[in-house]
Amino acid sequence: MKKKILAILMVAVFVLTSIPILASDLQGLRRDYEDAQADVREHEAELALIQAAMEQIYEDLRILDERLISATNDLIIIDHVLLETRDALDQAALDIIDAQYELDRQYESIRTWLRAMQEQGSMGLLSVLFQATSLRDFLLRMEQVNDIARRDQEMVARLESSEARLAQVQESYARQYDSIERLLISQQNYLAYLEQVEAERYEYFAALVEDETHQTALLLLSQEHASEARAMWREAEEAEQRRREADRLERERIAAEQQQEAIANLSGRFLWPVPSSFSISSPFGPRIHPITRRQDNHSGIDIRASHGSDIRAAYDGVVTLSGWNGGYGLTVMIYHGGGVHTLYGHNSANLVSVGDRVTRGQVIARIGSTGVSTGPHLHFEVRVGGRAVDPGPYLGL
Repeated sequence: MKKKILAILMVAVFVLTSIPILASDLQGLRRDYEDAQADVREHEAELALIQAAMEQIYEDLRILDERLISATNDLIIIDHVLLETRDALDQAALDIIDAQYELDRQYESIRTWLRAMQEQGSMGLLSVLFQATSLRDFLLRMEQVNDIARRDQEMVARLESSEARLAQVQESYARQYDSIERLLISQQNYLAYLEQVEAERYEYFAALVEDETHQTALLLLSQEHASEARAMWREAEEAEQRRREADRLERERIAAEQQQEAIANLSGRFLWPVPSSFSISSPFGPRIHPITRRQDNHSGIDIRASHGSDIRAAYDGVVTLSGWNGGYGLTVMIYHGGGVHTLYGHNSANLVSVGDRVTRGQVIARIGSTGVSTGPHLHFEVRVGGRAVDPGPYLGL
């Protein structure tokens, strides 16, 4: 896949470096890159959301694990308490059985004694008393009989009280057992709920992991696409810049050739611009400026002449400037082709307008002293490619 893309890019580069690229094509490639970058940002945002959800699930699972551990520990404690309560309930039941047995045995003993007393009637009791050998013995026998009766009554009362108390304890343990059993069922249900929630969380987490893997793959693909789109856009842009630079250099080469040709053709063929005077008051090149008295470089030649004298076009061309031109005052500029211009400055009047086509020797202005000037004269320049050159060779001097 990558080799195929590289081959396409190489072909595209070859084509782009040899064929001008439309601005719309470059904009289209740039839009492709920006769209790819937007896809990257979208996938990054989606991946961030998934990872945030995964972090939340991690926290939820941690809390669920803590609750599961706590619920399991509570369940163990409840089981232990339930077991202890069941044992206590069983023991209470045994205590009641033993008490009932003892009560039954005592009841049986009393009933046996009562039956004997009933069979003997009052004579049985009297015989016991009358067997006394003295008054003291009689009173002691009487006291023993009363003690037996009193102890029997107290024993019966204690047994009945114990039976009632044990019954209450058994009932209390039974209620406690039922309560703990309900708590156990509730805790088991809560534990099952927690396990179900944790299972759902794990299932959701697994889905998030799958989504993260998918989004990561999409992000890598979109990043690769964005990188390829950027490479194509940048290569196309650089190719277009190289092509434009090559075109500029070619235009400059052609212009230079044309300029050299024009210079060669125009050399010595310019007409003297002031027919009434051949007096050069200031030549081309370094000089002391007549007004500032400072060293400067004179960009043309000054031809002294009478005010209002004719100024002629040095060669055929088209007027590119006719008007005020700063220190030059009233000025006329004529383009002769090949990057060659002539300039006529300090005029008192201009006789041509911009766009006029003039011929060699045509009167185009009058001598004056406008602008920065010390007297009536013509400042005559020859400019090649915008740079002032010595007019002498063009004038055949």
